Amino acid sequence: MNSPILVTGASQRVGLALALELAQAGHTVVTASRSLRADVVHPNIIQFRADLCLEADRLALIEHLRQRHDGLRAIIHNASVWLDDSLDNLETMFRLHVEAPYHLNLALGDMLGRVEKADIIHICDETASRGSKSHIGYAATKAALQNMVLSFAEKYAPTVRVNGILPGLLIFKEDGDDAYREHALKKALLEFEPGARPLIDAVMFLLESQYSTGSHVVINGGRHLKNRIA
Repeated sequence: MNSPILVTGASQRVGLALALELAQAGHTVVTASRSLRADVVHPNIIQFRADLCLEADRLALIEHLRQRHDGLRAIIHNASVWLDDSLDNLETMFRLHVEAPYHLNLALGDMLGRVEKADIIHICDETASRGSKSHIGYAATKAALQNMVLSFAEKYAPTVRVNGILPGLLIFKEDGDDAYREHALKKALLEFEPGARPLIDAVMFLLESQYSTGSHVVINGGRHLKNRIA
């Protein structure tokens, strides 16, 4: 069956590394991002330009998948923006972190159901479980994304497994200075920049897992334990 993995937000950083790893492992990967990468040339990667904040772009992506593929092996909701708190930014983050995954999960559920074992993976954030005084809107919308794991897991069981991944810091911001890097590292028990590997490993585990649904994999280097009150 012609059943690719859909990865959103795969034009840079962790999403790009994940798409390339999946393609190298033999999966057909459809990426959905606002921009295309001319330097990404792999026979197993199909790039689709879409601003997932826009319903029209999501509908075009859905139609593209339906016209060209029999089913879907997985949907990995990786698209994300980390914006400061404001009403406009809250709306943008809600559309990307909540509305887009909700829409795509519902609209593509039948395509996932055609595969013997399919997966939906929500890439959430470790702040979804603890909040963030400096990025309230970001943490709140990621918490909604995390909560939807539970609902969709129940809705699509037993054929489709639905799980979430809660990463902490994986890759430093490109414009961060030395002070930012030192401060960011001190937030975790494991004080190093791990790169994309922990998230890739978590995705691969969930794709192979037969007995996990409605669950969350935390990869935050022990941030939830640092500075814990005894």
